[in-house]
Amino acid sequence: TSKSVDVQQVRITNLNDCEINKDGEFVLYWMIATRRLHYNSGLQRAVEIAAYLGKPLLVIEAVSASHKFANDRILTFMIQGLVQNQQEFESRGVRFIPWVSTPLQSGTGLMQRLSTKACAVITDMFPTYYPNEILKIAKQQINVRFEAVDSNGILPIDIAKRSFPTAHSFRRHLHDHFVTWWSNLPKHDPTDIDHDLSMDEADYQEILRTCEVKPTPLEWMWRVTQGGTIGEEALTALDIDHSVPPVYSMEGGRNEALRRLSSFMAKGLDRYHTHRNNPTECAASGLSPWFHFGHLSTTEVVKQILDREKWSPEKIDGSRRSSRSGWWGLSEPIESFLDQILTWRELGFNFAYYNHNHTSIDSIPEWAKESLKTHLNDPRENYSFKQLEDAETSDELWNAAQRQLKRLGIIHNYMRMIWGKRILEWAPDPETAAKWMIELNDKWALDGRDPNSYTGIFWVMGRHDRAWGPERPIFGKVRYMSSANTARKINVKEYLSRWAQDALTLGEFR
Repeated sequence: TSKSVDVQQVRITNLNDCEINKDGEFVLYWMIATRRLHYNSGLQRAVEIAAYLGKPLLVIEAVSASHKFANDRILTFMIQGLVQNQQEFESRGVRFIPWVSTPLQSGTGLMQRLSTKACAVITDMFPTYYPNEILKIAKQQINVRFEAVDSNGILPIDIAKRSFPTAHSFRRHLHDHFVTWWSNLPKHDPTDIDHDLSMDEADYQEILRTCEVKPTPLEWMWRVTQGGTIGEEALTALDIDHSVPPVYSMEGGRNEALRRLSSFMAKGLDRYHTHRNNPTECAASGLSPWFHFGHLSTTEVVKQILDREKWSPEKIDGSRRSSRSGWWGLSEPIESFLDQILTWRELGFNFAYYNHNHTSIDSIPEWAKESLKTHLNDPRENYSFKQLEDAETSDELWNAAQRQLKRLGIIHNYMRMIWGKRILEWAPDPETAAKWMIELNDKWALDGRDPNSYTGIFWVMGRHDRAWGPERPIFGKVRYMSSANTARKINVKEYLSRWAQDALTLGEFR
């Protein structure tokens, strides 16, 4: 239909063999993971098809309350983003259906009914957890062209054709392909085109009526976003886990993400290489929850940084191909951050896409399996899952990290590594350790249930790492880390104080 469609073709997965229905009334974009308007290849694909056919665009953002870890924290963050998305799309004249599943209105058959009137259905490709599972069901029910589009990173995942065992090997792949895809980014605003994407009110209401779709009332969503008693009462309508409270200092949606990005660019980026591992003088971006829910694109972040640095491909030092630093021809803090947001993040998505066992200990390297097995019967200090969840161990630094997770919904990057290593040390066996880490992280973390979560958890057990010496009890050749060593390297006094058992949390829970 246009050059840009061809550019994005490698990002598109056909989920069925059906053709586009040119007699349909609209093109449907089903937003399930890339929950944003900007830098969204799925939305761009839907807009281009709509323009080609001369049809309006209909967007539905669906928030499910039926997945395993659905709770007040996750749903609040998602609904905050959904409300902003509705405003963004409506300001551009695009019809947007906000939809949250409830006990009275499940998602069963919803997309099937809408698809009967659609020319095509476009959705998001996300290689793990619920968005991945729901597409397996939906593709059996939708009888028009149904495509999933990859907006997960700057490099399309499918160009690799394989997974990479190490960051070093993925970095070589990134360096070989970055320039090509940097010149083929998705549009900042895919709806900014000559074609009129709008739909008449009468036509919209008729679609809602005949397809039996009831948009979630704006008033109810507004109440959820208010927090406190008002928000809690609104959430009681959902059959979810109400024991995990929202974190109102971490507001979902693009507005808060951009505010935090601006702060990071001003205060954190230029000292990232020296302070990102310091939990009290942190220079990390803290944007992982907004990346996870698709409220902000990593493409937008990288573009802001490279534009600020006036970077161009001419700055590349080809002799540094696959090296952690030096390839970009930029300063050390910038290169250090780019390695995290590009190499490590996109490596996680690559691994999840090509390895269906990425949430299992079976996915760790053979050397790590053998080493952990050799030390399976080593004496270890044992804690129950409940003791860990309640931060009741003899290690106060670990307890502080667990309290940060429960109260704030994230753990400082470096502390998360210590957190995982100690669970491996305390659990009865590595399989149980993996299960407990996933359970704790996916339940409490705003950035959980994500390829990068599973990368971090299984890095603890040797994924994307190498064998280390000397060989140690329990860990064997798997990299060893301890709270004691951390406390010797970093001043953790302020971190311990902030996340102490009796510390006030009003600033986090408002």
